[in-house]
Amino acid sequence: MRDGRLPDFIIIGAAKSGTTSLHDYLARHPQVCLSTSEDPAVRNKEPCFFDPDVNWSRGLAWYRELFSAAGADQVCGEASTNYTRHPQVAGVPARIAATVPNVRLLYLMRDPIERAYSHYVHRWSRELHPGEPFRENFGEFVAHDPVCLDSSDYEMQIRRYWEHFPREALLLLRMDDLLSNPAPLLRRVCGFIGVDPDCDLLTAGPVASNPGGVSEEMLRYRFTKPLRQIPGAESLGRWVPKAWRDRVYDLVRGSGAGRRVRDAYRPEPLTPEDRRHLLERFRDSNHFLREECGIDTDSWGSRPHSGRVGAQVQAP
Repeated sequence: MRDGRLPDFIIIGAAKSGTTSLHDYLARHPQVCLSTSEDPAVRNKEPCFFDPDVNWSRGLAWYRELFSAAGADQVCGEASTNYTRHPQVAGVPARIAATVPNVRLLYLMRDPIERAYSHYVHRWSRELHPGEPFRENFGEFVAHDPVCLDSSDYEMQIRRYWEHFPREALLLLRMDDLLSNPAPLLRRVCGFIGVDPDCDLLTAGPVASNPGGVSEEMLRYRFTKPLRQIPGAESLGRWVPKAWRDRVYDLVRGSGAGRRVRDAYRPEPLTPEDRRHLLERFRDSNHFLREECGIDTDSWGSRPHSGRVGAQVQAP
């Protein structure tokens, strides 16, 4: 116990499908201990230990330390969406099976078209080009960075896990259900990982969402950058009442220049051609989920994406 344990369950994805919300709901359960690290370079929610390009080289002793706070009556878990990014992140199911062969796996899925688009927004604005305006639309971007498409191919990801785990070790869930009626889904998850399913995880209110796109804080930084470049302006600004600063910001944001900045940070929506291609791209995967896994996919692919800045997974 002093050296930590290994996880009893892992949320393996999918990215932009409500994994942060599920993680944060489970954090409220007194019988659950989620991974934590004092290293600022390691995200508590996503340690990505089984990703060879992230933390696999740190070794098993390091991974055990992430669960060193667990009590004897708690189950341990983590959530890393890199674990369902085959083929860009290969070999993850085999590493997990070799390390924790009896682990329980949770896989949250979302309309694959919506998920792929949201992943594109996140990849551009948070991972690859933070703080920069969009210079490529969805089709241009995925032509050279296909991880957004491959991560929405749920059949491909699931079959990789079925090669190493019995089917009953993998619980398949829909983000739609987490958003529309979380209580039954959370009871099902708690029963699956072996904790009290009747523990109330909802009374404290909705958990924080994990927004995609460019934050309002980043837009504010871009809007006010010319003002901050005036000598002495930043020092002076600290003495100006916040209400006055907010008023200046609102004026800049609503100006013609402000609208041009907002437009630059607003990704283009999917084109009809994009949507036709994606419907065909995920047709077999959706059929697999319906016929072999009993997952309702009938509404997937039917909602056009707005393409707005800050497209996000909303907390229930």
